[in-house]
Amino acid sequence: MSTLPQDLIEKVAEVLLRVERLEKAQIEERSPSAWHYLVERPHSWRRQLYVKGRNMTAAQLVSSMNANGLNPFQAADDLDLPLAAVEEAVRYCHENAALLSLEAAEQRRRLVEKGYPVGPATLSG
Repeated sequence: MSTLPQDLIEKVAEVLLRVERLEKAQIEERSPSAWHYLVERPHSWRRQLYVKGRNMTAAQLVSSMNANGLNPFQAADDLDLPLAAVEEAVRYCHENAALLSLEAAEQRRRLVEKGYPVGPATLSG
């Protein structure tokens, strides 16, 4: 029965320790606590984060900015938020675009299911 050399055992242990540290860092990075101005709120199906102290999701903040043609400075002023909160919401939306897209599709599905019109209205001329 052959045994592994001690230096190989030490290298494997070091690699395993590095992997464990990286996994922990990755989990902490994804954690909602990594966000200073965004918080989790219980919701039956929505998972995106909300702006702390507001009844507004990060996506609602960014959509409002886009709809009104506001830059982050203007949005911060308009919504009486710290600039860092607006910038954090923009970054969150960019990093979580897939989640936000799925949630928007779910919202549309639920509205259609309840009989609300979804999409642009037809204009008669």
